[in-house]
Formats: sequence, structure tokens, C-alpha cells
Amino acid sequence: MGPYPAMIQKSILTRLEYRGSFFISLLSMVLYYITQFSIVGFTVNAFNEINGWNIYELAFLYSFILMAQGMNTLLFGPLVRFDEVIRTGSWDYLLIRPVSPLGALLSMKFDPAAIAHLILGVVFFVYSASTLHIEHTLVTTITVIALWIGGTLILAGIRLTVASFAFWAVSTESLVHFFVYSAKEFIIYPINIYRFPIPFVLTFIFPLAFINYYPAHVFLDKTAVFSDYFKYLSLPVGIAIFCISFLLFRLGMKKYHSTGT
Repeated sequence: MGPYPAMIQKSILTRLEYRGSFFISLLSMVLYYITQFSIVGFTVNAFNEINGWNIYELAFLYSFILMAQGMNTLLFGPLVRFDEVIRTGSWDYLLIRPVSPLGALLSMKFDPAAIAHLILGVVFFVYSASTLHIEHTLVTTITVIALWIGGTLILAGIRLTVASFAFWAVSTESLVHFFVYSAKEFIIYPINIYRFPIPFVLTFIFPLAFINYYPAHVFLDKTAVFSDYFKYLSLPVGIAIFCISFLLFRLGMKKYHSTGT
């Protein structure tokens, strides 16, 4: 067994030592998302639809967020507290290990509870897709996987970018709160319900819309804002954002100076 699988295995076993805490974490996560979408449901029931989107189409939209968030949290979850790794001097310890320090951090802090995101996302997707009569074919499956990977890379790139600033700012708590958590609230609803400049920002500046809004248009008979061609760009946008964020992280590593903790 290689070093990374061994570290992941140890992390999982450590989490499972406190099974009560682990299952409470799972339950809390599931309840949070169910409550969040229930609020969307109450809004839709009051108006029947939101700017042409019914409850099942919104559930379909929501499923892309959950699936991307699930994989992102599973693989890159430790990055949200990267500033603590810098402040406590733990990064110094990782730098002297004979493996990639970033790979070691992600492996040692691997959290299997994030699987709840994935399971819930798949449930939302399967139910909404079947209700909307989206045909299940091999092409559909490959397309969904590509869009899922694209969304995951976008979220991972955002986490990696925010984490990179810890090399300079040391504390990035406010950045994490807004860019990693709060900003996703904008894409719970289709971006065409917002007035300019929000759709522009969510497409060209902070492209969260490529996580779910544009991908949903691959399967739904709707016209996207700006261009229908954008529905095919989730994966390229995700790859571009992740590569840029990784280069920024590498730059931060070169500029890093120990806090002396």
C-alpha cells in the first residue's frame, strides 16, 4: 500500500473511532440540505414556479451542487482550514515528509462523512431526472460524469485559491466564509432570476453558474442567459480554474515563511 492510501485509511479509522460523532455529523449534513431545499420548495409552492422553473427542475439544479460539493469535500475538505495548518506550524511538519505536502494534508485529514453529500446528490438527481423524463443512456451517463467533474474542479479551485492566500494573510476565515460557503447560495436558484450584474459575475468573474445552471441546460429545454453554448463548458472551465489555482498555491509555497509556532 502506498503512502497516500495508508494515510487515508488511518484517517477513516480515526474518524470511525468516534462513531457517535461521525453519524451525528452525517445526520446534521443531510438535515441541513433537506432543510435548505425545503425552503426552496416552500417558495416555489407559493408561486408555482420561479421564472419558468418548477420544483423538479430546481431539484435537478440542486443535485448538481450536491454532487460537486460532495466530491469536492471528500477530496479537498481539509483546505477550508488551511490557515490553521499555517498558524500552528503543521505545514512545516508536512514539508519535511517524503511526500507532497498538499497530498499528505488531503490524505491525513480525509473525511468519509462527505459521502453523505454524494448520496443525497445522487438521490436528488435520479428522482428529479426520472420525474422530468430525462432519458437514461450511456451518453447521458458520460455527460453527467463530465459535468460533475467540471463542477468539482470549480469548487476545488475556489478552495485551493482561498487556501493559497493563507501563505500571505495567515488567517483566511472571512474568505472561506464567503467564497467557499456563502457564495454557493446564489446558485441554489437559476441565475436568470437575478438582475444584472449578478448573472454576469456568476458566469464570467466567479463562474459558479458552470457548476449547475449551465450543465442543467444540457438536459432541459430552456434557453440559458448569455449563450446556450456555455452548457458545454463546465469541464473546460473547471480544468482552467483548478490549474490556475494550483499554480497560485505553488507560488504561495515558494513565498512561504514559517510562523515559528
